[in-house]
Amino acid sequence: MYLSYFGIRVRDPVRAARFYTEVFGLKVVTPDDWRTPPGEEARVVLLRDPESGQRLELNYYPAASPYGTAYVPGEELDHLAFHVDHLDALLKTLEGWGLRPEAMKHYEGPIHDAPGYRVAYVRDPDGVQLELFETVRGEAPKFRDEKY
Repeated sequence: MYLSYFGIRVRDPVRAARFYTEVFGLKVVTPDDWRTPPGEEARVVLLRDPESGQRLELNYYPAASPYGTAYVPGEELDHLAFHVDHLDALLKTLEGWGLRPEAMKHYEGPIHDAPGYRVAYVRDPDGVQLELFETVRGEAPKFRDEKY
């Protein structure tokens, strides 16, 4: 298991991506065209530090999104993501802490099976959202680079 990336909430994903790429030298991992201004859809731009390998995910939620709450300066941390070896075993451990996966608004159940990975979200004891994902051997996860 390892800490995979940090996700922060941004108000303008194009501006934020330019900032982190131009100022800090992060490289865009996301394969879609992130340079177009967002419309009414959520936007994710995944960046990677070429030196450390650490990733930063920029999350944009328009007002129409179920996550599009009023922006409060300082609340930019969206979630912490952990790549896990055995999602089901970890979820069992978390039950001992009284923590269960949350049903997310963009997934039908508390555990989401996607091409190349499985994902669940829980909140830590202080309420910080944690994304727990397990990659499926032999499949390439969407938006993920070779180290994922």
